[in-house]
Amino acid sequence: MRNGEGRSAVAGAFATLVASLTLVPLLQGGGWFVAVALVVGIVVGTGTAGRRLLPWPPAVVAVQVIVLIMTLTWLFVREVAIAGLVPGPEAVRAFDSLLQAGMAVTRQDAPPVETIRGVMLLACGGLGLVGLLVDVIAATLRRPAVAGLPLLAVYCVPAAVLPGGLSWWYFMLAAAGFLVLVGSDSIDRVRGWGRVLGPGGEDRDDRALGGPLAGARRLAFGCVLVAAVVPALVPGLGEHLIGNTDNGHGSGSGGNITVINPILKLRDNLNARSNVVVIRYQTNAPKPEPLRIVSDDVFSGATWAPSSPQIPRSNRVQDGLPSPPGMASDFPRTPLRTTLQTLDLRQSYLPLPYPPTKVTVQGRWIYDSATLNVVGDGVTSENLRYSVEHWNVQPTEAQLRNAPLRPPTALEPYLKLPNNLPRRIREIATQVAGTGSRYEQVLNLQRWLNSDGGFTYNTEVTQPNGRQDSGQDAVLSFLQNKQGYCVQFASAMAVMARTLNIPSRVAVGFLPGRPAKDGWWEVTVKDAHAWPELYFNGIGWVRFEPTPARRAGAPPSWAVPAQAPAPTETATVTAQAAPSLSAGPQQREQRGPDTAEEEQPPLLDRVLAAIPWQWLAAALLLVLLAGVPWAVERVVIRRRWRRAEAANARVRVETAWDELRERLEDLGVVWAASWTPRGIQARLGHDHALPPSAREALARLVTDLEHARYAPPDEAGRGVGELRSDVEAVVTGIADSPLMSSWMRRRARWFPLSGIRVVTGTLVRVDAAADRTGRRLSEVLRRRTARHETPPAIPPTPRVPPVPPAEQREHEHVGG
Repeated sequence: MRNGEGRSAVAGAFATLVASLTLVPLLQGGGWFVAVALVVGIVVGTGTAGRRLLPWPPAVVAVQVIVLIMTLTWLFVREVAIAGLVPGPEAVRAFDSLLQAGMAVTRQDAPPVETIRGVMLLACGGLGLVGLLVDVIAATLRRPAVAGLPLLAVYCVPAAVLPGGLSWWYFMLAAAGFLVLVGSDSIDRVRGWGRVLGPGGEDRDDRALGGPLAGARRLAFGCVLVAAVVPALVPGLGEHLIGNTDNGHGSGSGGNITVINPILKLRDNLNARSNVVVIRYQTNAPKPEPLRIVSDDVFSGATWAPSSPQIPRSNRVQDGLPSPPGMASDFPRTPLRTTLQTLDLRQSYLPLPYPPTKVTVQGRWIYDSATLNVVGDGVTSENLRYSVEHWNVQPTEAQLRNAPLRPPTALEPYLKLPNNLPRRIREIATQVAGTGSRYEQVLNLQRWLNSDGGFTYNTEVTQPNGRQDSGQDAVLSFLQNKQGYCVQFASAMAVMARTLNIPSRVAVGFLPGRPAKDGWWEVTVKDAHAWPELYFNGIGWVRFEPTPARRAGAPPSWAVPAQAPAPTETATVTAQAAPSLSAGPQQREQRGPDTAEEEQPPLLDRVLAAIPWQWLAAALLLVLLAGVPWAVERVVIRRRWRRAEAANARVRVETAWDELRERLEDLGVVWAASWTPRGIQARLGHDHALPPSAREALARLVTDLEHARYAPPDEAGRGVGELRSDVEAVVTGIADSPLMSSWMRRRARWFPLSGIRVVTGTLVRVDAAADRTGRRLSEVLRRRTARHETPPAIPPTPRVPPVPPAEQREHEHVGG
């Protein structure tokens, strides 16, 4: 095996492990990476040894595949394997079970998922196979560029799964691994042509390999940099393969499990064409309540999401659930029991009546003590039969009206709103709610959304610019257009309640459904629903129903007071103003343009929203880059004259002459090095029709230069101020010449060639320093490799008898 194959194998393993780091946002902890590194190392090591011992490449690949299977068997199912390494029928079934469990977790949980054994098997098996492919392509077939395809497949997995894409530095990391792989093979190919010679023909040996590849390195680095920077600058490319990783769902680690948010799929369920039954249940409740799946309490401005994505796995629902949060121990309640049968409903949450106290169910289901959300640990709700013990809580109007106003400090997260929440939402909430008690304010909000405000239920309303249906822009649009579905109704009431300092959250689940002939109740896909839950001290979280009755039915009994309170003066004003808060187009036309303008966001907000900030940022960056040569030239000129002030007369004159030459080169005026100062003076005066002042200044500069170069040293000389004045006079005279184009004058002023030369010279010096560093590192690696390599045995040279001189051979021949 050639040394280059070994180097390519190591580079391929490195590239695979670096690419696997892009899975960090998908998997919890770091144990999976250790296992992946072990598997990839064994596979690559097997390939390296196989290429030394086996001459046929397919045999090497076959051995690597066998070793990969045996390694996975030893790591995951050695208890049921033959000799702990050979997978038999039991091991195959164990593999299948682990893979099914791992796939279930990846389908149901939001990233980063917990690395159970099934997920670990997926990671080790998939990345081990990628490492094998990279090793075969790069080391066996010597096609490292093609090996980038399996590496790209690894990067595409998190880029496609994460809603916000991957951060740019993950792309840079994966690209660096691929460049190392390609660069390692390139070094070997350059060596194949023989020794590298330096500029003077000297033998530079292996240490000089950085030189021939310097251009390729610069090109590769530039391409990777452009690929990472351009998507961030070009509008419309912010949510592609390179993006942020904030998905709004939270993350988990250690012994916790991460949950996802089903509110994003609610519109699809409501628009389903068929009324497919997904849940059947039987209950002893006098009136069935909605079945809650999850409660979302974090409002990010884009959507609602659960606030507790990390749930201890020890919170098993079979052991019982805690008391409902916020409910006093002596609050009246009655126990109920419901038996449920889920059909084709694949959810990581368990549909339950609220509040549950104990669930009898197969599989590992755990609860969040803050919300009582129940989520599966590697299991789903599909085709599941279970029973739940829960409370029947029916708060009265008096209990809600007399509940203490001040919420506990622990409820502050349920009051948080984005800093950029449209001010109009707060104004609408204040006008509609009035100044009564908290219970009266909540009823006013519900009544305005449910019946009095002129809202209509419509699932076909779409949000502009791809906004989330529950985002703050969607809420404001809903309040103005008065059309939407349950997510908008629930989000609007929850957001407006928070503006009034009332803790709120949004629950997602199913309406009670309809009774069947066999005494059971049936829930269909179209019964998917969302509703707000508001907090009252001593009672806990209470459901309200702002969605119109034709969709959600009548509000709960506690949300419909027996007798409405007499309207106060503020309430009267609110009742008159409420219909005008977000009237339709016809109502706006009747009220006149002034009122219509009040409905729009403030002028400053509209102006700021209309500004293309990304284009402005890109233009500003281009302007800054274009101004670099001008700024560099200014700095160089200032430093040059500062040094000349402290020097003798000869240095000052030479500095002035160099300054004149560079400034004229910026204008496109050049002269040969062989021209004398007087020859230059004559040509400039003849070709550019200098004015008298410029001619006199040029004559003084030429005289000073001749005196400094050919006359005895004289420290008197003219000062820097006079020399700079003459240089400016000559440059200005040539720039103002009729023969000089305006474009050339502008280019010399704002984009001087002298500044460009300084910038490129700096880059060349930086690259040369990088080359020297690379050569030193290559030398260190070469020496370390040489210590571990055994030099090839040199066969002994056969002894050849010395050949006698011609005269002796001739004498011997004659004598014989």
